[in-house]
Amino acid sequence: MARKTKDLAEAYPAACEAAKCKAVQPFVGALTRAVDAGAELTFVRLNGNSKELFNGRVDGKGAAAIASALTGTDTVEELDLSYNRIDDDGAEAIAQMLAKSPAMRRLDLRGNEIGPEGALRIADALASTGSSDDMPGAASTSCSLESLRMDGNPLGDDGLIALAHALRTNVSLRELNVGDCDAGIKGVTAVCVAIFEDNDTLRSLGMENPRLFTHQCEHVFHAARMLAASGVRSLRLGKWKIDSSGIETLAGYGVGASECLECLDLRCNAICEVGARSVARIIEEGETLRYLNLERNKLCDAGAVAIALALPNATRLEEIDMRSCDIDDDGICALADGIAATEPSRRPRVVRLWGNVFGELGRRRWHRLIEQSAEVGCPIACDFVVTPMDATHGAEEHMAVARLDVPDDVAVNAWDAV
Repeated sequence: MARKTKDLAEAYPAACEAAKCKAVQPFVGALTRAVDAGAELTFVRLNGNSKELFNGRVDGKGAAAIASALTGTDTVEELDLSYNRIDDDGAEAIAQMLAKSPAMRRLDLRGNEIGPEGALRIADALASTGSSDDMPGAASTSCSLESLRMDGNPLGDDGLIALAHALRTNVSLRELNVGDCDAGIKGVTAVCVAIFEDNDTLRSLGMENPRLFTHQCEHVFHAARMLAASGVRSLRLGKWKIDSSGIETLAGYGVGASECLECLDLRCNAICEVGARSVARIIEEGETLRYLNLERNKLCDAGAVAIALALPNATRLEEIDMRSCDIDDDGICALADGIAATEPSRRPRVVRLWGNVFGELGRRRWHRLIEQSAEVGCPIACDFVVTPMDATHGAEEHMAVARLDVPDDVAVNAWDAV
């Protein structure tokens, strides 16, 4: 029988007693407030980094009690248990809850202690088709999860391989993040191949910082092939050791062939001024591309010039991030000129360049560009501000540059965009 919030409040104390753990007070408070107000609880957010839980994070037993209470809920759609101390046993209890709670849509387990075994249990729930053979004790229903974040858990290759197997049959998941999970080329390849061969429903994928010891970039080929054949719109490949050869593969076989890629995150790779020519191709041929992150790649001035020349040919690019890319004033000027040469309605509305070298000429070019774009009704939000300084004693007026935060309501979010 489906559980309402009142049922959850009554079930939780018994679940804590059965799991031999203390009740999580923020969860108790949320249940109590909802019941007192005669409302239904639609989300549970128990982030371990919060002030309330920082010194009392949820462990495996605590997660098992919460999962037990939530089992069968038809009101709670989101469960955030990020940055806690949940282990494989806790993950197994959460998986059992997922198989019996079709209302659950979003699950955030990032930053926990879930290993390959726990990932296998979660994968079993994702692959569940409603048969009791899929998971012991499962109700005759399918998991309907749409968003799963498991980044920052030691899943390893075996964990990613298990999740890849689930992706071959799962039709509900739209967002998956398995970055920084101690996985190597086997796990990364398994996920890419599974999506390429059997999954056309996933829209957002994060696999940052895998443990790669190859210099051949064969993992990039699998990612490119996946992009070309799937419906993935947002892809995070930060810290993938992508070099000039790898970015050429991604541009030619992936982005150029993709009909739906909107957000591409390539931060902290090994893309240099040679690889920038392939980045330029991505900008020109990515007809649906809205967000491009190149932060902390050594593009230098020559790379910035190549990218600047491509900007007028971009179709939908709304945000570009080139922070800390070893760009000096020549490159800064070239980027300003490239955007100035772009039709105002098609200019990026967010540009991030902090961490590069702004000379006097570059500051003047950007000050003029920002003012001119605002005048024509197409303002550009930058992560820096250029301010004219009053000249003294007959000296020539000069420009000062300082860091500036881009407002959240202006930035293109690589995950929410899809």
